[in-house]
Amino acid sequence: MAFLENGKGTEICPAADRPLYRALAAGDYAGAWLLACPLLEPGRLDGLSVPTAFNCGLCLFWLGEYERALVLLEQAEQSLGSPVGLNAVERKGFLQAVSASKDTALLPLDPEGGEGMERYYLIRVRWLTALCLTRLDRRQEAAPVLRFLEQYHIEI
Repeated sequence: MAFLENGKGTEICPAADRPLYRALAAGDYAGAWLLACPLLEPGRLDGLSVPTAFNCGLCLFWLGEYERALVLLEQAEQSLGSPVGLNAVERKGFLQAVSASKDTALLPLDPEGGEGMERYYLIRVRWLTALCLTRLDRRQEAAPVLRFLEQYHIEI
């Protein structure tokens, strides 16, 4: 998949994908920040995979840098394009899983998620986008994103 391969040809992304993911998953936001800093330098954002762009955005979210996070989230969403929606079986299980854990929005994305995760990535990117926009009190801009999330029973 092209969106997963975007960052694989660069020098920095393969070395940073997994450590950044592990630091965020462990709640080590200071370590995650140090791992994300080189990725956020000018000229390096274009080569990031969707999970890595999301994880950098998540790191910025945790630091209250919502505007900067939105730049990365927009880039991730553009890389995804319009992925196919969930089928009936996937949707039912997904809705049950979402209702069981409201903290999912603030978990990192595994850079080795693989094929078939495109729609999930889009949902997670938009979920974090909605959180950033509401923190910035940009409700009007968040409205279409919130409508998208409502179809998955996700409320902000």
